[in-house]
Order: sequence, then structure tokens, then C-alpha cells
Amino acid sequence: MITIFAYREGRCDQVTSLDRLWLNPAAGVVLWVDLAAPSIPESLILSDTFAFHPLAVEDAMSPGQPTKVEAYDGYLFAVLRAPEGEIDFFVGPTFLVTVHHRDAKAVAEFIDNAKHSPRPIAEGPVALFHRIADALVDAYRPAVERIGDRASDLEKQTFDKPSPSVVRDVLALRRELFDLGLHASAQRAVVERLSRREFVDISTDMSFRFRDVHDHLVRVTDDVDALRDRLDGLLTASVGLAGARRWI
Repeated sequence: MITIFAYREGRCDQVTSLDRLWLNPAAGVVLWVDLAAPSIPESLILSDTFAFHPLAVEDAMSPGQPTKVEAYDGYLFAVLRAPEGEIDFFVGPTFLVTVHHRDAKAVAEFIDNAKHSPRPIAEGPVALFHRIADALVDAYRPAVERIGDRASDLEKQTFDKPSPSVVRDVLALRRELFDLGLHASAQRAVVERLSRREFVDISTDMSFRFRDVHDHLVRVTDDVDALRDRLDGLLTASVGLAGARRWI
């Protein structure tokens, strides 16, 4: 599904098709195009209408890409990830194109906001890119807290009634935390690049905003590291107690 917003003269309109004339910066139109689980025909808006580089289009149409940011001629291509899945971004001077193959809560919220107010798009494509990236990072906090709550439950089970099933649950939780930490760490490196003014498209003001997002990711990865140590200790205890229980 394709959703298109056009911001011009202080108004934000949801439109059903994209006028190629709007791609000319002289038109004074800021575009946000969102592709949700795009079909091959829908993906032609990437390759034909916007004429994005074939490698970037291929990445956007192939879920499971590594988190990254790359500069192309006239735009940035970035892959960022929330716990629920990845979002691909094409960020130009007058447009933002987002692509995702699963439901994306952060994108859905901004689409809803844009239907009622021009604010999400009024500051421009880079600012909207930042807002969505910030929302993706915010989604890591409840995910880490959920794993922490589950760890507390498993700690209680370990000492109340140790068993091999508890050991399996701890191992599964460690794998889940590992994946979460892996994505958060990779995203931290990408956002750090955005905060350093490495790309000419990122203004000084926007670099400060991305620095704040980076700070949030630092706290997330620190919490993941602390929780990993906690689960490692819990795994040792659960294995030992479950083994001892067999001989009692």
C-alpha cells in the first residue's frame, strides 16, 4: 500500500497519486511517500518515479538488511530497525520515502498525525526522518523492560522450583536479548554518524537532535549489557540448581 502526503503553502494533503512536477525543488512541495509491504508494481515508484539507485531499491525491497546509512547523489539511504522490524528511508531535500514490510507503529502514528496536522512534515524531510528514528529508538525501552520483567519471573522460578524447562526459558530469553542488543548497537553506530555532520544533508540543528537519539541508544545498550550479565548469572544458577534437584 502506498500513502502519499504533499505539503505546500502551509497545508498537508493526502493525495492518491504523485505528480512528477512535485519532484522539482522549484515546485515548493515537500513529499512523504510511505510504502507498506509494497508489491513489485508499487515498488516502481522507487525505481521509475524517484529513480533511486538500483542497489538501494533492491535493499529496500529485500527485508533483513543490516542497519546502515549511505549517501547517494542527492539523497541518503538508511536502514533503521525497531524491535518490531526494519524501516528503510530515502531522505532527500524535498522528500522522504519510507519502506517497510511489516506493520510499523512509529510510521502509523505519524501518518495519522499528518492526516490531521501539517506539523510532522512542515519542518522538512530530515526532521521527519529524525522524528521516526527517535520513535523507533523509544520502542527499545519497553522491549528491554519486558525482558527484565521476564528475567525476574525466571529468577523466582529458579529458586522456588528449578527445572530443565526453566533453563530452556533462560536460554531463549538470552537469545532474544542478544538479537535486541545486536540491533540496538548497530543502530547506535548509524545514529552516531548522523549526529557527527558526516553528511551534508544533516544540518547542525539536526545533528544535535540525532545526538539526543544517540544518547538514548547508549542508555539502551548499557541496560542490555547489564541485563545480559544478569541472565548469565541466572543461567549458571538455574543449571546448577536444576542439576542438584535431580539428586534430591
